[in-house]
Amino acid sequence: MDKKIYQYSRMFIILVVAALVAAAVTVGNLLLAFITLLLGFLVSYFIKKNVYEVTADERTALVANKASRMAMLSFLTIITVMGIGLLTLKNSFPQFTQVGFTLADASCLLLLLYSGFYIYYNKKHG
Repeated sequence: MDKKIYQYSRMFIILVVAALVAAAVTVGNLLLAFITLLLGFLVSYFIKKNVYEVTADERTALVANKASRMAMLSFLTIITVMGIGLLTLKNSFPQFTQVGFTLADASCLLLLLYSGFYIYYNKKHG
């Protein structure tokens, strides 16, 4: 199976699974929704095993690396600005003070995780 047929097959699987899960949730049968998701994952996995074309290369890994780093940095910037903004408005809106602290703490945790993983992988690969 080539890559184009694989992409069409995967889109078809996604459409079928989405329709069946929506119908199962509408009826109220969560077990059927879970089984449908599981079968969709399994069918997608076995179809991917039959793809003979190379689906990833160094360029794909580089693009994914840069995209994930920019997404993380953008998210970090947004939650930091929102957290600090909510903390500066604590006199006007005291109900948002805890949200501001949570966002600021989450941004600090994300920075610590990023720094830790950067140091680890830098030592491991460099």
